[in-house]
Amino acid sequence: MDIENSITIRRAKLTDREELLALYLTVYGDDYPLELGTNKQLMTRLLEEQEKAFWFVVELADRPGIAASCVVELEPEFRIGKVTGAAVHPQCAGLGLSSKLIGFAVNEVMAKAPSINTLYATTRTVTMASQKMLISNGFKPLGIFPNARKIKTYETLTLMGYFREGVLDKRTPVQRIPPSLVELYLQTNKSIGDEREIELVEDCPAFPKNIAHEESKWEFIQAPEFVEKRFNEVFQGDRESTFYPFHKPNLLISNTVLGVEMFASFNKKDHYCVLISANCPITTINGHFKKLAFAFKEIGIYYLETLVRIDYFEAVCFLGANRFLPSAYYPAMREIDGVAHDYVLMTRTMVPLDFSESQISSEFTPFVREYVRQWIDLNLSTVGVHL
Repeated sequence: MDIENSITIRRAKLTDREELLALYLTVYGDDYPLELGTNKQLMTRLLEEQEKAFWFVVELADRPGIAASCVVELEPEFRIGKVTGAAVHPQCAGLGLSSKLIGFAVNEVMAKAPSINTLYATTRTVTMASQKMLISNGFKPLGIFPNARKIKTYETLTLMGYFREGVLDKRTPVQRIPPSLVELYLQTNKSIGDEREIELVEDCPAFPKNIAHEESKWEFIQAPEFVEKRFNEVFQGDRESTFYPFHKPNLLISNTVLGVEMFASFNKKDHYCVLISANCPITTINGHFKKLAFAFKEIGIYYLETLVRIDYFEAVCFLGANRFLPSAYYPAMREIDGVAHDYVLMTRTMVPLDFSESQISSEFTPFVREYVRQWIDLNLSTVGVHL
């Protein structure tokens, strides 16, 4: 087959929805963790809101129906997008459709959405194919999400970024950084071809270990509409505190003694929780996080992550003191008044770390090695094990 002449890539239409549902079911079965290929209401919104979602499909001249699909969702306010939902029909495997589709989608979005600075994608680690395919299309490795998704087992994901030309030139210099971020920072800079020196490596301040008293209790409110309404009330006009692309809060974590309200996005199926923001600095819960961690486990949360702007030094240090590890680094993730700011992804897994079934491309080896080194130091140093 002359694949170059037989392939057609076009924008998906609402009339394609049922066929797309069938495609994702055929490709992934019941294991697909995203709503994109299973939730009709969400799919309808993405297919209709063509300025915020570019959904592309592949058709072949000698085969009826949709052969492949992918979506690029956009958050124009934050000038960022994500590539997701890549699927190729099993009968069309081996034709390179996924790579051609992603390459076309990225070029099309960058041409037709000039406000978008960067796109990101995550990949599973059951095979290396998707990692290699994204790298070949200009995506840069930025780190990992360890134990992030519960599919058949707890699976590690990779993070990659694609950057519009000139965006990385707008990065603000990193003025100080804790020792725990040095290797991740340097490796990310090497990955994106923007190597620069660190102005200052500074040790973190000490934080109290555990000062929580009996009256200090954590309550969890899982009511998506109420939580989103409360979130909008608390952060009205405050876009800095609400920066967490493609995540909406559905969980409110409250401590009335401390006056703390934390807003999170919780996926019960994966036991995965993203801490989006809080009504006060994260350091307000100094000495109370150990009790909160036990409360997370009790409601079935086994993985935590949060994004922190790299110049929020004390917040990064506080999370590190409470068993979060830096696992990915996103340069120039958000532009404000012409200046692009870096963010670090801090993660905490509460289940045993296991890479035994992971297939990870060599480009990610330095990220995995550094994460494992820090995990060993955090969890095994007291028994004399170091890496």
